[in-house]
Amino acid sequence: MNRIEEQARYYRNIHLRNRSIKAVVHLEDAEDVFFWNIQLQKAFPATYHFITFSKNEKGNDARGCEQCLRYKPYLSNRFFICIDSDLRQLKGEDGLTADALIAQTYAYSWENHFCEAEHLQERFVKLVPNSDFDFQVFLRKLSAVVYKPLLYLVHYSKSSELNQQWNITRFNSCLPLQPTINELTDNGSAYIERVKQLFEDALQNLQQPENMANEHLDEDNAYLHIQGHQLYKLVLHIGTMLCKGTRVAFKTDILDKFIHTDGYLEIDCVQADLRKITSKE
Repeated sequence: MNRIEEQARYYRNIHLRNRSIKAVVHLEDAEDVFFWNIQLQKAFPATYHFITFSKNEKGNDARGCEQCLRYKPYLSNRFFICIDSDLRQLKGEDGLTADALIAQTYAYSWENHFCEAEHLQERFVKLVPNSDFDFQVFLRKLSAVVYKPLLYLVHYSKSSELNQQWNITRFNSCLPLQPTINELTDNGSAYIERVKQLFEDALQNLQQPENMANEHLDEDNAYLHIQGHQLYKLVLHIGTMLCKGTRVAFKTDILDKFIHTDGYLEIDCVQADLRKITSKE
């Protein structure tokens, strides 16, 4: 029995020693607990024991998605994993399903869900009703701009050679995270134009893939597949500037204030998977 299987067996049996625990859930890191516990309590209210790191085959502490996925052959309804989708869903990676006891974010990461446009704007306008900035309009425009570059990113991540030409680092370099206050006029139109030009310049010498369509990606949801902490930092910077002088702390009062468990496709998919996993006997 290898070290991963040995740990999995231990995790699967924790509920036998502590009957109050419904299941053990391996996450990528400790900071993921907040998001996943809220989602799990909505799907099936219970006590969950979260594992945020474990031992790799060499006996060293290991975190992250790859460590979670090492447990794929050994999962059960008493021990399952919750991971960020990263680009895996868009790339069509096999086996990342509730049937396989794996839950995922259906956005690049859980941070993207804090920035979901409709609910973010609802939270914002309640506390800053006199602002003429609309996050829903801004993120819809940004989403349309990043849609094509994301399709390129999915295609160019298929091989190491292609990935050298277009990768997440180059993608992120086209998305400045600190627009000026002047660029936020008219719902960030000037910033959107700057980003659009940066991406056009970056892609102009790349060969366009023959078939770029992706069943999980469109112009409306593309912003949810930007690297999560990048989108979060961008929204945080904008919101902080907009709240200046209002006595509203954008991060704590608006951005981090509420995690939704329904109301848009990606979070509905998260909930559907968790309900399926937690209902298994």
